[in-house]
Amino acid sequence: MTLARLIGPEIAEMLRSGDVSGFRSLSEEFHPADVAEIIESAPEDKRLVAFLAVGRKQQPQVFEYLEPETQARLLNDFKPEVLSHVLAEVSADVRTELLQELPGPVARKLLEILPAAERKATLALLQYPAESAGRTMTPEFLHVSAESTAADVLAKVRRFADQVETVYVIYVIDASHRLIGTLSLRDVVVADPAAQVRSFMRENVVFAQTTDHREEVLKKLREYDVVAIPVVDAEQRLVGIVTFDDLSDVAEEEATEDILKMHGVATQNDDYFTASVFKKFRARVIWLIALVVVSSGSVLVQQAYNPIIAHLSLLAAYITMITASSGNVGTQSAGILIRAISTDGMDRKRLMQIFAKEIVVGLVLSLTMASLAVGLVLVRGADAQTLGGHSVTEVAVVVGVAMLLALITSNALGAAIPLITRALKIDPAVTAGPFITTAADILTVLIYFNIAEWVILG
Repeated sequence: MTLARLIGPEIAEMLRSGDVSGFRSLSEEFHPADVAEIIESAPEDKRLVAFLAVGRKQQPQVFEYLEPETQARLLNDFKPEVLSHVLAEVSADVRTELLQELPGPVARKLLEILPAAERKATLALLQYPAESAGRTMTPEFLHVSAESTAADVLAKVRRFADQVETVYVIYVIDASHRLIGTLSLRDVVVADPAAQVRSFMRENVVFAQTTDHREEVLKKLREYDVVAIPVVDAEQRLVGIVTFDDLSDVAEEEATEDILKMHGVATQNDDYFTASVFKKFRARVIWLIALVVVSSGSVLVQQAYNPIIAHLSLLAAYITMITASSGNVGTQSAGILIRAISTDGMDRKRLMQIFAKEIVVGLVLSLTMASLAVGLVLVRGADAQTLGGHSVTEVAVVVGVAMLLALITSNALGAAIPLITRALKIDPAVTAGPFITTAADILTVLIYFNIAEWVILG
């Protein structure tokens, strides 16, 4: 049970009775994230009261953990002095993310409220592309020169610990502000106080460019198992850092985006789950209309084979079974390849190995499913009218061979398309789900009726 649920009734009673001091005392005992959760659990008309009851020093920290919708509402309701205090004290990357989600006029008004230093830092981040390392980074980090001593570094850590994102990694720069090395806090603590930084710094630095996509930065954080990635500009000057907690939400957003794409829901700037009904409708109807147009190809194909269905009506009974099976197999193989593509450390050779294995697995699955289909047809049987003068064995052969070929084709298609779209620099996630299922339907119908013509009429 979450803290908000556990003490929710007490909080509600405090807010109802106006016990501001009691709520403030309670909030001081908890982590800012817990306080934010408590505020979110309060009735909407009481959230401003609850936030203002939090101690002034803790307010910016709590604000960073609130949901974006709550942040926007509170900003609209804050008095000027509270607004200025909160915006100035939240971390630069959080402030930038908040401002980019607000309408232009509102964002400009809030920028004018900021002190000059914070406004300059925020504008510097806003100049970078959305979802880039530059837009995600924070300019608040510790840096020293290579000529500094370990004692100098420790003194700087003590002085600026409350003003930077992390003290566990210190960056070493030259006179031109170019990144030349890193230090861990442990390195500094165990070093001789008089030792110069250049004698114990680490020179092989993993870094990101300001224009790198945040997904690439997240991959580097995971691959090298570091708490932060330094970000440099085109001249290799250190301009900020991205920490893992900056990207923890990004990982969830990207996973959600891929899942929505795989199920044929077009993504948009708004969070799908909090978007309006109209925007949700628009996001889904675009794909559905496109798929209806594509699916009409399957209908046209079936119409072309109406004579054989009229000759042997039992064939129509198994169309759905075969198309559904082939669509599911294609989606499965596509999902596996998409996951492999999105996994760190997967080079072209490794992906081709996975592709080859999926083809083999698909072949075994196809043989298994075809055998089951043949058995089902034979066990089910049929009356003479639906057979049109043919035997159940002939129908079983048609269904079995069609199932085998359709599943092999769909499996190969599902595995190949993500690799092809990746090579074309297209997000593989958009190829899965409805797209592959629809393509598999058309191919399956073609295979099914061509086998039927060959066996029944040939």
